[in-house]
Amino acid sequence: MFNTRTIIAAVLAGIAGTIANSIAITAVMGAPLMPLILSFGREAVAILVALLLIPIFARMAGPTAWITSFLTLTILPSVLAKLVFGAGAAWGAVLMLNAVYAIVAIIVYLLVVRNASKISM
Repeated sequence: MFNTRTIIAAVLAGIAGTIANSIAITAVMGAPLMPLILSFGREAVAILVALLLIPIFARMAGPTAWITSFLTLTILPSVLAKLVFGAGAAWGAVLMLNAVYAIVAIIVYLLVVRNASKISM
């Protein structure tokens, strides 16, 4: 389940998801882009949350894995943003912006894992 390939895929997914989320926040809220992208705390949380993709896709398949990963990667960062980090935006906006992170992170994770498995064959 946890191996070099899946860990690298999750790290890249977390980073890509954070970049997409930062772009969405900048577009919607007008916040400066680079401080969002370069925030160590945001990147660390995004990578840690993206690591959950490994057991989700290892233990589930098809739509169940996609829905579970989407909900997990949308709701968990939203709860952290609102309750731990004190995000001032409304819940709906936080959920919408974290959905951007979730979609990009899932796609990047699956592309990296699937492409790496094709290369290693």
